[in-house]
Amino acid sequence: MTVFEKASRAINSFVEKVLFVIGTVICVILFAQVVFRYAGASLGWSEEVSRHLLVAITFLGGTVAYKRASFIGLQGFGHHMGPVVQRIIVVGLQLLTLAVFILIAWFGTTYTIKAGEHTSSSLQIPMSIPFAVIPIAAAIFVIHVLADMARTIGSRTP
Repeated sequence: MTVFEKASRAINSFVEKVLFVIGTVICVILFAQVVFRYAGASLGWSEEVSRHLLVAITFLGGTVAYKRASFIGLQGFGHHMGPVVQRIIVVGLQLLTLAVFILIAWFGTTYTIKAGEHTSSSLQIPMSIPFAVIPIAAAIFVIHVLADMARTIGSRTP
């Protein structure tokens, strides 16, 4: 097992735990919001926090879905052309995927830094805090793709 594969597994395990905590927090916040509205007092910050946490679940959940190979898979013509061609196609697609996630990390970092000038409406925190999940998730994707590439290149079968 390569360093990338070990890092990928460790990070994925951590992210799965974080996703559980975030999901639990969203449930508690929304339940509290319902109770407080019923009592006649609304929690003004609850919707904003829930929205930011939902975005975090989306990006971080995508990394877990990628790691578990839960996205739709395609078996194209490379599958019928033999293992060498199939490996070349798989590595080529992994390189393209890696390039996309590196671009997302780059632009996400740039956007996060620029968002630091703005504050959220109810919490009054810098918007760079909730936006930071974009480059973080992209970096996790990069590690997962590198682990997949190491596995593909090092294996005997594609």
